[in-house]
Amino acid sequence: MSEARRRAARKRADVLAAAGAVVAARGAEATRFADVTAATGVGVSTLQYYFGSREDMLIAVFRHAAQADFDAIEARLADRSDPWERLVTIAAHLSGDTGWRVWVESWRWALRDPEVRADVLGDYARWHKLIAAEIEAGRRAGRFDLSRSSLDTARQLLALIDGLALPVALGDPQIPGDLLTDALSRLLGKAPAG
Repeated sequence: MSEARRRAARKRADVLAAAGAVVAARGAEATRFADVTAATGVGVSTLQYYFGSREDMLIAVFRHAAQADFDAIEARLADRSDPWERLVTIAAHLSGDTGWRVWVESWRWALRDPEVRADVLGDYARWHKLIAAEIEAGRRAGRFDLSRSSLDTARQLLALIDGLALPVALGDPQIPGDLLTDALSRLLGKAPAG
């Protein structure tokens, strides 16, 4: 790939990241090319060149945000080997505020758009696979005592994370900081302090 193409790809990725912040703040329905232009300094004509339509830009934002989440968690897990620590890291990452807001917007869009629905379900399959691998590693090491398969437990765990992430994103002061960790330890049959 030529240097010019690499620069263009980096610029597009920067625009997508900034557009994701706009979507997180305004919501997908209220995000316009003009809002992304204001956030990035990139002209509307350039956005139209990159994405075509506003809807295509939003779909690209959802895809970029999903991949950025996978890339970020891969980096965060690089220096951790313990399955419990890795699962807590994944849970903390997925229940973070800003990224979760873009997820919510993609879910809302997926209810009406089959292409986005397929993307979201594909992302869930990737998260289930990653989480199930960590659960299985913990099971093999004797750290977790499960009554269900690792994949079924991963599905439950991700549903739990999603369920607790909404009150966190809303700033609910009644959600104790250790609630997610305690719930994960119970789901996995592991004492919280081990």
